[in-house]
Amino acid sequence: MRILFVPGIKTWNWYLRGWKRDLSKIDAEVIFLNDEIYLHSNKEKVAKIIARGVEILNDGVPTKILAHSFGGILAKSMISRAKNSRVEKLTTMATPHKMRIFGVGLAQKNCGAPDEVPVQTRTFGGFLDPVVPFFLSRTANSEHTNFWCEHLSFLLAPKIRKRILPEIFA
Repeated sequence: MRILFVPGIKTWNWYLRGWKRDLSKIDAEVIFLNDEIYLHSNKEKVAKIIARGVEILNDGVPTKILAHSFGGILAKSMISRAKNSRVEKLTTMATPHKMRIFGVGLAQKNCGAPDEVPVQTRTFGGFLDPVVPFFLSRTANSEHTNFWCEHLSFLLAPKIRKRILPEIFA
């Protein structure tokens, strides 16, 4: 089994230290797509990240995807484009699934992200999130939970990671 972590825009490597440490304890191959710091408006970088994700998914290895913020949109685009993928679950944290302002709707359209993907989906939002309001962070086909946290807490807070980690495998 494999876990593919797709970060959001402007996710610096040190933001992911806790997730890297926690996921290293799991018996699975773990891949972080965090080589690129990007903005959703940078079509070339977004296309490069999606292409890399599709290449990884197309090898047919059973995969669970964990994504933060706009990374969830990129993950949906990867899933829809990968023809030989075996994505078992998509878990998103503070992803703007229903957000259409600040260029997010156009960016979703530009990267070809569907509203829904045909895989089990689990979404999380933050009641205190000023970046992606909690009511815009779920999809119609997802089980959803909101936490009393803000946007970066999904990456940085150990107690949030501790609550989400079991959900990846549920």
